Amino acid sequence: MIFRYTLVEIDAVAQALLDTLPERCTILLEAEMGSGKTTLMSHLLQLMGIDEVSSPTYSLVNEYRSPSGKAIHHYDLYRLKSAEELEEIGFGDLLDRGEWNFIEWPEKGMTHYDTFVTWKITAEADGTRVLEIIP
Repeated sequence: MIFRYTLVEIDAVAQALLDTLPERCTILLEAEMGSGKTTLMSHLLQLMGIDEVSSPTYSLVNEYRSPSGKAIHHYDLYRLKSAEELEEIGFGDLLDRGEWNFIEWPEKGMTHYDTFVTWKITAEADGTRVLEIIP
């Protein structure tokens, strides 16, 4: 499945993506720097009823609880220098506790993901984003 969107259309795309999610899942967000991963996550979380959203760039993970009680974890692994740092933060346990795990810069954690879906985002020259869901 492929979505093409601009910032004006991002909420409709975010809702369509939410509608595809199963009860539990790990989503790997693959994209270049500045392609809109965090912006998309902000819109997704707001649609889930989470009003105070921040980037996990410095905290590595932000844990949220939706109004319905769903545990949502948003990770940003960009700053990690090695996979060993994941062990130090208890990454495996965090993944187990999250019902929906969204992971930016997921490469360093690949050995921890049992099953996952990739959302690959590319930015086009005109500002349009293309998001491909890769099962």
